[in-house]
Amino acid sequence: MSGTDNFANRIQFDHLYNGSFFPEYQSLEWSKAVGDDDGAFVYRDHDDSIILEHVADKKKKILVKGDDLIDSNGDHLYYDDFLVSPDSKYILFSTNRTKQWRYSHFSNYWIFNITSSSPFPLTKSIDKDHQAVIAFAQWSPVGHTVAFVKDNDLYVSVDLLDERRLTFDGSAVVFNGMPDWIYEEEVLKADNAIWWSNEGKRLAYLRLNESEVPEYRFPLYLTGFNATPYPREVVMRYPKPGYPNPIATFHVYDLESPLASQFGAITFENDFSDDERIITEVMWAGDDTVLVKVMNRVQDIARVVLVDTNTRKGKIVREENADKMDGGWYEINQSMFYVKKSGSLKQDGYIDIVVNRGYDHLALFSPVDSSTPKFLTSGEWEVDGKVVSVDYERELIYFISTEKSSIERHLYSVNFDGTNRTALTDINNEGHYSVSFSPGGQYYNLKYEGPDIPWQKVLKIGDPNFAMVLHENNDLRKLMGSLETPTKRHLTIESDGNILNAVEIRPPGMDESGRVKYPVLFNVYGGPNSQLVQKKFKVDWHMFIASSDRLKYITVIVDTRGTGFKGRKFRVGVRKRLGELESKDVINAGRYWSKLPYVDSNKIAVWGWSFGAFLTSKVIESDSRVFQVGMAVAPVTDWRYYDSIYTERYMKTPAQNPEGYEYSAITNMTGFENAKFLLVHGTGDVHFQNTANLIDRLTLASVHNYRVQFYSDNDHNIDIHNANRELYYLLTEYLWQSFGTGGTTEH
Repeated sequence: MSGTDNFANRIQFDHLYNGSFFPEYQSLEWSKAVGDDDGAFVYRDHDDSIILEHVADKKKKILVKGDDLIDSNGDHLYYDDFLVSPDSKYILFSTNRTKQWRYSHFSNYWIFNITSSSPFPLTKSIDKDHQAVIAFAQWSPVGHTVAFVKDNDLYVSVDLLDERRLTFDGSAVVFNGMPDWIYEEEVLKADNAIWWSNEGKRLAYLRLNESEVPEYRFPLYLTGFNATPYPREVVMRYPKPGYPNPIATFHVYDLESPLASQFGAITFENDFSDDERIITEVMWAGDDTVLVKVMNRVQDIARVVLVDTNTRKGKIVREENADKMDGGWYEINQSMFYVKKSGSLKQDGYIDIVVNRGYDHLALFSPVDSSTPKFLTSGEWEVDGKVVSVDYERELIYFISTEKSSIERHLYSVNFDGTNRTALTDINNEGHYSVSFSPGGQYYNLKYEGPDIPWQKVLKIGDPNFAMVLHENNDLRKLMGSLETPTKRHLTIESDGNILNAVEIRPPGMDESGRVKYPVLFNVYGGPNSQLVQKKFKVDWHMFIASSDRLKYITVIVDTRGTGFKGRKFRVGVRKRLGELESKDVINAGRYWSKLPYVDSNKIAVWGWSFGAFLTSKVIESDSRVFQVGMAVAPVTDWRYYDSIYTERYMKTPAQNPEGYEYSAITNMTGFENAKFLLVHGTGDVHFQNTANLIDRLTLASVHNYRVQFYSDNDHNIDIHNANRELYYLLTEYLWQSFGTGGTTEH
């Protein structure tokens, strides 16, 4: 077959953007409504109807007909999302969603009465023409009471009849029940900061005061697709390392007590000072007890505080110190899971992720004020995330772990006493799974994400013959079968005595003999606790450049020291010196590949995005001469410019670690004189300052061997106004201009 024919049957650049290679998964929202059988779920049908379906018998019930969704103006109610109330009497709809930051948005909210088939606004206190100012709305766990945030104040609509305003100081710098930018991005990773008690009688929330946080400003040049004579300016409170964080305080509102008696924050025993305290997690344990996880500013001391909502005081029941343990830090994971007394579990408790001989494992704390962990798992592997479900009848706890392989994910169960750990997925075959359980824990929505073609099924605990297939992605399987595709080779390599996970993406029909030489592109990220090398199905740009008859490039993806799921010793060595060990590992990997017989050692490039762009820049700065090209997209170039909570977790503060910050910054331009360098950033990215700083350093050093590309008004994702497609086109062309074709025969 000729090269042209091969090319026609290979992955094309356009395929990356037409959805051809995206696996389909069905969004399945388990119903928590009282009276529904376990295994009932709700979904949005093609005509906007809301359907309740039962897994056991596949019976369906229409909760709302799409034709009945009419707003107060008589128009069809086009909605972005929906939530059914726990008593199945009402549905909450969000409309006219306007994005703010990564998770947050503003919307109009409507309530639909299922019985009367009539929608009405959630709150009547807003002019209907200017209603998209509600930041968040959530049902209580029982009945049909709603909590919502408007203008940074918290409200509760009790039974949709009695609307109460709980806070009165919300402003541009005071946030009640919702996070400010840094708590949204780095702490809660959510669009709200409220937590209902289990019976819906109390509401816990955070108050965040960022009045002392310095402002950061950057321009936006376009309105829609048109330039404006005077660019508008984004103004946000953005704490950087060493500068003030927002002050976080913890509050609880009791729906059955007078409002006036509930002002003021709940006090914690032996608390951190306001400028040191980070409140990272909240979990109710009963209806009058709540556990709050609190960390110090640099996140190497973690405390669990038990709050009695009647006395409104909190006492420390656990404290852990990572700095003393191994010089490391604690990630913010939202990992606590409440378990009620049942069977052999004689008292209420909770399960958390705790370090067990250097690895993250499940530990039971029972009673809830216990300071002593009873470990449920152990070994040289880690639990990923937190408990996904508890089966009280069978006394089983379900979780996802890396026990089989650090680059796979399998579903396991373990008994309440930590015995009889059992795999529920096929560990005899490679697999990367994710799961969500029904509220009663009898059914689970299992997604197989690779390495083969993904599928999705609902399975039943204790019944191996039950399977409800949601997606098998047969069209994708057929498409992949019709193409001549790259192959992936997973391997490990050694770097300074450490074993690194890597994957090599190879051009179709690659010749390993050494007669043909191939360029190599390294893709790196390397951020603490991250992972790029996974056995998941993925067809991306790297697969295209391997497939391209014009390029035929090998891509190598490697996870350096500091990355996740290989134990704390592998991770924590990078603390206080980001970029040092990671760049050594990339360079060592580059040297390893440069000596392989099928690699052209004069055509080796490295690229990355965000932390990966920082690492790429650090590798080029190292002047190893292993890499002839570097491509950095949206880099950090000086950690003093990044946000405080992320950076200080790994670097401590600039006052505590001045030498580390100086070393980690990209300041030595010598290496950039000896490699071609592409620097890309969106001008609407809060991190653009990093690229501006690096360009100035390159200019002062009279370095000429680099190119810069900006994308107007694009944020860190570079995904608006066709920029993402153009970015990858640019990366492709830059490689072509640098190295030309790959897979050339030596003469």
